[in-house]
Amino acid sequence: MEIAWLGHSCVRVRSRGRTLITDPYRNSLGVELPPQPSDVVTVSCADPHHSAVDALGGNPKVLKGPGEYEISGFSIRGIGTDRKSGAGERLINTVYRIKAEGLTLCHLGNLNTGLAPRQVEYLNGLDVLLAPAGGRRTLSAASIADLIGRIAPKIVVPLHYSTGGESVELGPIDEFLAAMEGAPATSGPKLAVTASSLPGSTQVSVLDPAI
Repeated sequence: MEIAWLGHSCVRVRSRGRTLITDPYRNSLGVELPPQPSDVVTVSCADPHHSAVDALGGNPKVLKGPGEYEISGFSIRGIGTDRKSGAGERLINTVYRIKAEGLTLCHLGNLNTGLAPRQVEYLNGLDVLLAPAGGRRTLSAASIADLIGRIAPKIVVPLHYSTGGESVELGPIDEFLAAMEGAPATSGPKLAVTASSLPGSTQVSVLDPAI
């Protein structure tokens, strides 16, 4: 399985010739997302920086909320969480647990409220966690690090942090890495992972934006 970060909360997962993309964004973010062929797209919330499916082109199957799905070799469950807006409204964010090739991934989406204990238990022991790391508009870096400690994934891929040029306020990756208190970190353009290559304890994989 190959995992690439396309900027913001957008990730491309390639598995056995099929492609899944999470949270495509509009160019109004200040970063340009080029067209990306895909079979499946997951959308965590209605925010245009997480739901711009038309920016990808093509005709993928689009998942926009809680439910269970079997499509294109991916087994997916969407879990609804509260999402507080700036106006104080409570909206829905969808956390997606994704299974393929004997691996279990999770994309936390635009998570800005804590998970219920039963949700944390359901996600416990993930292989790969795709987690917002820039705070400000999501849970703080410290809160995400605490959640990671309770879920105990093998690999964490940080998303949703500032790389420069964004039109929204996001924190730097350094805040998240500091909150992880010395968890080993690697970097590179993509993450290639198999069930047999997983580390024994939580490791952070910082990916270069593949755009």
